[in-house]
Amino acid sequence: MYCAECAFSLPAGAKFCPRCSKRNVLDEAASRSTPEGAPPQDEGAGPTPEAGADSDASAAADLPSEPHRFVWEALEPESPPPAPLKSSGAEEPKPRPRYANAGSITLGAFALVCLALGAIQGFVPIFLIEGAAFGGLAWLCAARWPLSALLHPIVLVSSLLIAVLVGVALDQDTFGPRYRYLSQGSVQYRVDEKAGRTDRLGDGGWHPVAFDSEARKVPGADTLFDHSIVLTQGGWTATLSPLGGKICFAVTNSSDYVVERVEIVAHIQKKSDPEAGKDGAPDFYSAATGPQVVLKNYGGGFIDAGETRLACGSAPRDLSADETWSYTYAGAYGWKR
Repeated sequence: MYCAECAFSLPAGAKFCPRCSKRNVLDEAASRSTPEGAPPQDEGAGPTPEAGADSDASAAADLPSEPHRFVWEALEPESPPPAPLKSSGAEEPKPRPRYANAGSITLGAFALVCLALGAIQGFVPIFLIEGAAFGGLAWLCAARWPLSALLHPIVLVSSLLIAVLVGVALDQDTFGPRYRYLSQGSVQYRVDEKAGRTDRLGDGGWHPVAFDSEARKVPGADTLFDHSIVLTQGGWTATLSPLGGKICFAVTNSSDYVVERVEIVAHIQKKSDPEAGKDGAPDFYSAATGPQVVLKNYGGGFIDAGETRLACGSAPRDLSADETWSYTYAGAYGWKR
């Protein structure tokens, strides 16, 4: 006998279910139901011979059919819930494949070119950074191809900006000088290959010491009203002096050139000559025929822009006691800074 509510097995004659505490309605229904046409039994009468050993089976057979079906259905194991039906309109998103395409191949080639340039130039950081940026864009195209409406302009604009930066880096005149540094003992040098200039590290910074091209004349420096190259404190020393037979000037370079040499024309006059040293300007004949003296930095090297250096040149000869001298500025030669 089972409970009609929770299908729990009940002992014979139980009126309430020990699990759910419900009244045993099936037992009551079995006790009240009698087959149609059966003679009523006396209350005091005992069990008939037919109901002796098989009373339980006959009681179960007399139960109503519907509660009996409910009890056995409750005893059956629960079936798993049906799987939810997939909607025909919406499909699960598939992962985007990573594969080679036009964007990843092109940007990847640019990344390799930038890395090669960086290695050839001595691992210049700017080219290595540009190569890494192109590599990142190539990976983005491989992972997100085809690009969405938002990523497409971002990748396009970024690649154009990096390409412009590569062009600027290749143009040394726009990007600035690129130096190669060398050392010889304790002396440090730097080479500007674009300008063809070698500088040496000294007191006050870098000073030019060599150029790949010939020095050219500083434009306008020999004109009367130009003061880019100014000579002051001129002196003519004798051969027996500490400087030797030299003509020296303090040369102030206010031009945008690095001056290699300054040329003057020396003029010698007798002190007894009334025209000697008049206004410091010799006549045309003496200016045309006087000896030319080349003045160079006395300490070696060049006279950089903005510097004042002592420049000396070999004197044609020693002056006698009754001689005086003057000069004509002929010009300066050097390289544009």
